[in-house]
Amino acid sequence: MTLLFLIFAHLLADYPFQGDFLANMKGKNVIVLLSHAGIWAGTISIAAYLSGIQITYVDIATLFIVHAIADYLKAKPVGFYKKLDALRGGLLLDQSIHLAQIIVLLSYKGALL
Repeated sequence: MTLLFLIFAHLLADYPFQGDFLANMKGKNVIVLLSHAGIWAGTISIAAYLSGIQITYVDIATLFIVHAIADYLKAKPVGFYKKLDALRGGLLLDQSIHLAQIIVLLSYKGALL
């Protein structure tokens, strides 16, 4: 149930909490990108905490940094993202990275499923 709760938190943070402005500007402005990554990492951290998971500053920083890097690479696009369609392969890769972050966090904390 915790996994489903965090996936729902992810969907909220990566879509409606992001909004059009952040989505369109995060590839053009580092402050916007970092704001979005902060909103996402904060939402996931709060949801994990409410699920009874001990969240540390290292957990929050890791969620934030990985999310910011993944979104930067997709928004620019940089590296392998250049070869992917933004709304197909790029989106699939981006979402897979974010879901992997959640699964790794839950595994590390011994709370997966």
